[in-house]
Amino acid sequence: MTELFARLRAGRSLALVLVTMVGAGLTGLTPFAPGSAAAQSLPAGEGQPAPVIVRNDLGGDVGAFANRIRAMAAAGQTVEIRGACYSACTMYLGLPGSCINRNSQFGFHRPSYFGTALAPEEFDFWSRVIAAHYPPALRDWYLREGRYSAGLRTISGAQLIDLGVTECHRA
Repeated sequence: MTELFARLRAGRSLALVLVTMVGAGLTGLTPFAPGSAAAQSLPAGEGQPAPVIVRNDLGGDVGAFANRIRAMAAAGQTVEIRGACYSACTMYLGLPGSCINRNSQFGFHRPSYFGTALAPEEFDFWSRVIAAHYPPALRDWYLREGRYSAGLRTISGAQLIDLGVTECHRA
């Protein structure tokens, strides 16, 4: 196992440019299972934080996103995606109670290290970490096709809603 892969498995935050997700072996994070009771929409209520609005997020460091999502879930924080959400931003799709606008655009690509291809073992690991944040139909598509795309593959919010992602019903 390479030194880089060992650091990634240990959960150290490296500036990886990836498309999506969290695995149980990464910093003790537990993937959210879309469709489970924990992943259902939460009604806005007293004492609950207002949702974070995502309009144009190009993604970034998967480790940083994973840690942010973990903290947000613990605080009962949700996200409403109303604009472009690319790469690691798509990890928000696994945050319980979050939703998307049907006019949003989502971008997916292969896991990489600043655009450099990963070794096969690292590629498979990070692809599965990413896929753990998606509802089953999207997860299947990503593992079958999306993770092999060197370029950005965009999918509309309407298409993701058809694949089981929760639609926002607020303006």
